Amino acid sequence: MPLWAIHIALAKKMSKKFNLSDDFVLGNILPDATNGRMVKGLSQSIPHHITHYNFMGPDSPPQNDIVKFQECYRRHLDNPLILGSMMHLLTDNFFNQYTERFHYVNIGNHQAAIMKDQRLDETCTPWLVKQEDFRNYGNQLVRAKKLGSPIHLTSGTVHLAQDLVYTLSKEDLKLIVDRVNGIITNVTCPVEDLKMFTEEELDGLFERCLVHLENTLNQLEDDNIVHHKPTKEKIKRKEESIC
Repeated sequence: MPLWAIHIALAKKMSKKFNLSDDFVLGNILPDATNGRMVKGLSQSIPHHITHYNFMGPDSPPQNDIVKFQECYRRHLDNPLILGSMMHLLTDNFFNQYTERFHYVNIGNHQAAIMKDQRLDETCTPWLVKQEDFRNYGNQLVRAKKLGSPIHLTSGTVHLAQDLVYTLSKEDLKLIVDRVNGIITNVTCPVEDLKMFTEEELDGLFERCLVHLENTLNQLEDDNIVHHKPTKEKIKRKEESIC
């Protein structure tokens, strides 16, 4: 899955275009924020498979079930926290499907990585290399100040959180917001060379994912499921398939 900086950068671009609130940006982080690893001190830990709706078996690739998510939250998709959470799941699927198609290869009973120079590396664990590259790309976005300004927690955020299927207190939400803002403002984060992807490749993947998310939100608006008018007239952009 992409790292938080990538999720935040995508959410900030959508937020600007569709006039969405900080709660939407926060929602784009919530599925990862509740597992007890990224944010310490939460009142409870929510398992990854619950927040991501990926009930696959241990030998199956991670695939977030968007249909199950929408069924669960069908009356609350207009809630920016929940809408943002769905965008997080869509982003994970988009990045993971691309990576599995172009950078993973099965050799015998294990997977090898296709590196950025098209060299096959059988000695590494592909998903670990993928995460390292996503982290470094995210750090590039942070250092280039593409994550915008810090977000804010309001009393409205606490009210919106009541629609989640798991419980987050005001104190939990504050800890998560503080962690998000720590990422946004950390312009000294280290950046290392990419190994699996080229920078141009990830730039293109980011932009295609943004189109995918925008088209999804436009469709939800057309179906009268959510009601967020873009700040400019909608421009339907043809989504490039990764399959």
